[in-house]
Amino acid sequence: MYELVGPDDWNVSSVFDLAHWKNGLAFKNIDFSDHGRPVIKIAELKSGVSPQTARTMADYDRSVFVKAGDMLFSWSGNPDTSIDVFRWEGEDGWLNQHIFKVTAGEGLSDSFLFFLLKWLRPRFAEIARNKQTTGLGHVTIQDLKRMRVAVPDSKEQAKIIQIIGPLQEKIDLIRQMNASLEATARAIFKEWFVDFGPTRAKAEGRAPYLAPDIWSLFPDRLDDEGKPEGWLPVPLSTLIEVNPSEPLARGKHAPYLDMASIPTAGPNPAPYVLREFGSGMRFRNGDALLARITPCLENGKTGYVQSLPDGEVGWGSTEFIVLRSRPPIPKPFAYLVARDPVFRANAIRSMTGTSGRQRASNDAVSAYPLFKPAHDAIWMRLGSIIDPMFKRIAANDAEAQTLAATRDLLLPKLMSGEVRVKDAEKQVGEAT
Repeated sequence: MYELVGPDDWNVSSVFDLAHWKNGLAFKNIDFSDHGRPVIKIAELKSGVSPQTARTMADYDRSVFVKAGDMLFSWSGNPDTSIDVFRWEGEDGWLNQHIFKVTAGEGLSDSFLFFLLKWLRPRFAEIARNKQTTGLGHVTIQDLKRMRVAVPDSKEQAKIIQIIGPLQEKIDLIRQMNASLEATARAIFKEWFVDFGPTRAKAEGRAPYLAPDIWSLFPDRLDDEGKPEGWLPVPLSTLIEVNPSEPLARGKHAPYLDMASIPTAGPNPAPYVLREFGSGMRFRNGDALLARITPCLENGKTGYVQSLPDGEVGWGSTEFIVLRSRPPIPKPFAYLVARDPVFRANAIRSMTGTSGRQRASNDAVSAYPLFKPAHDAIWMRLGSIIDPMFKRIAANDAEAQTLAATRDLLLPKLMSGEVRVKDAEKQVGEAT
């Protein structure tokens, strides 16, 4: 029995009795298709629907149907990075196993329950860690039944939500802004360097749709190979350095990122930790990190490093491929290539090795075909557009981390009744 006490006028209940918990389905490969609704797994909870998301045209019981706003609790996975409560913000889909769809019980605010579960996340992680095998742990129904908490009346719930809610709303807004910024940068990359949109439009006599100084940089026609006239086909390594050499003394404490730190969608890795350098891939700000091992590569694990102290070298998993744009190419270009679906499909096809330990080939990544514009002015203009986007993404992420730290500092105090609402308002005002 694990009990968190509160003020005498709060009611004590098991966590299980506070809500209805519906587990997702154990989908089989035969359920999947190229179209239809997404199957919402832990990867989608953390990073949203991506090209790697499985889909199905089949229909299932409505109890496992997920729509925007639903509360989802991932009860299995890495205790420190997967066990958590989420609000679904994506398209309608079907819930996969290892995730509970959570519906608040009578007399309990849905928002209050969300924050209560967020408050309990460290305890859930501890439970999962104690059962951890091969990197995975879990929280069971029996664990939820054994965990007891004190719950205030509806008026006090509403007051707590008024304090914590704006913090969470701002965090969610920042994430949406970052997703929009990245989507814009990726669309520009695809339009200019994959679809050759401006040149196609010129060749077809269509009206300019870019600023005049950008429009003039693109050739007027496609050549016989279907690329902009004057552009050269080159291997990726001509434009992007693969696994650049960086000095880092063995035994020195340096910023470290493990595979769990790397997102499956979006550019921002989790905050680094300082760790004594032993053996691993080294990188700097502006480098892209591509997971080369299965299933991390297929799941989309890719990051863009921006949070290291100025001039410092970081290090991480030996299963990273480090990509660095060669000057004058904008640094985010390497990340945009690494997120391109065609590039990723090529890397996945190059994988070799024993089952469960297959890795993408460095040679295949280095040889991937890209196109070099005839004039460096295109790189300069591209940088003037996408560099500020990624700097804004980094600043937004830092702000979201500060807001989340304030939320996580207040939650235990508010949820336990240690600090009442009036005392918490000042701290929230300082954070926002």
